[in-house]
Amino acid sequence: MTIPNTRAELRDLTCSTFEKLRAELEAAGPRVGSIGCVDDWSVKDLLAVRAWWTENVIDWIEAGIRDETPITPAEGYRWNETPRLNADVVKAARRESYRSVRARLERGFERVIHTIDALDDTELLGIGVFTWAGKYPISRWISINTAWQYTTARTFIRRALREHHG
Repeated sequence: MTIPNTRAELRDLTCSTFEKLRAELEAAGPRVGSIGCVDDWSVKDLLAVRAWWTENVIDWIEAGIRDETPITPAEGYRWNETPRLNADVVKAARRESYRSVRARLERGFERVIHTIDALDDTELLGIGVFTWAGKYPISRWISINTAWQYTTARTFIRRALREHHG
C-alpha cells in the first residue's frame, strides 16, 4: 500500500479501507467476533488491536498539537516490542464485548477523519512538524496506523471466514 501524498488521497484511502472492513464485519454478523483469526487471536482481539492503534495515533497527534511529546508506541514499550504491546492490548480487551470493540473502532475512525479534516496542510503533510513523528509526515503515521491496519484486518478476517465456513 502506497503512502498518500495529499489530504484527499489520505482521506479517500482511510474511508475506503474502513468502509470495506465495516462491510465485511456487517455481512459476517456479530458472531464473527469469536472466530479464530490470527494465531491465538479471535476477530474481536484483532479489532481491539486495530482500535488501539487507531486511537493512539490520534492521541499522539493531539499531544503534538498541545506541544507535548507522547511516548510512542506506549509507556513501557519500544518500537521493536510491538508484538508484546499488541498481546497486552488483547489481554486488556479480554473482558470487553465484541460490540464494545466495534464501537471503539468506529469512534476511532471518526476521530481520524475529524483529525485529517482539522489539520492544516503543513501539519498533515509537512515533515518535522511534531518531533515525535521524526522524519515522516503525520499523513504517513495516520495511513500506517489506520488504512493499512484496516486492510490487513480485512484480509485476516476474510481468510478466517473462509476457513471457518469450509
